[in-house]
Amino acid sequence: MVDNLKPEDRKKTMQAVKGKGTSLERRLFSILAAMGLKGWKKNVSEVAGKPDVVFDAKRVAIFINGCFWHGCPHCRRKLPETNREYWKRKIRRNITLAKFNNQKLLNDRWTVLRIWEHEMRNPADVDKIKSEIRHALSSQGVKT
Repeated sequence: MVDNLKPEDRKKTMQAVKGKGTSLERRLFSILAAMGLKGWKKNVSEVAGKPDVVFDAKRVAIFINGCFWHGCPHCRRKLPETNREYWKRKIRRNITLAKFNNQKLLNDRWTVLRIWEHEMRNPADVDKIKSEIRHALSSQGVKT
């Protein structure tokens, strides 16, 4: 895939990418509210990995993984042609950090849910996500 932006324009575009308050997060918050769930917090920095949503009382952490940023094995998005090695390292590091944080949270007796960006777009997958959230709130384990 050829980059259609000049390097300085690409840099500005990438710097504008947000880490929290994303449309995926807002969609998840909406789903949780529609489910009538209470007791959750957004973007909790005190919990390993800074989950997008935390249910403190139940020790459930939910992360939403962007398919590009986290190297989705389903989508396998192509890397930009420009600075390709940087992107390979960046995405590998994100994958490694996710695994590390999953293990840390599991060791600390948390339940971890990781939701992929592409799952948030498919109504059947959203129903599955709701079911997984309900199950996680009633038990413990890791779902990636």
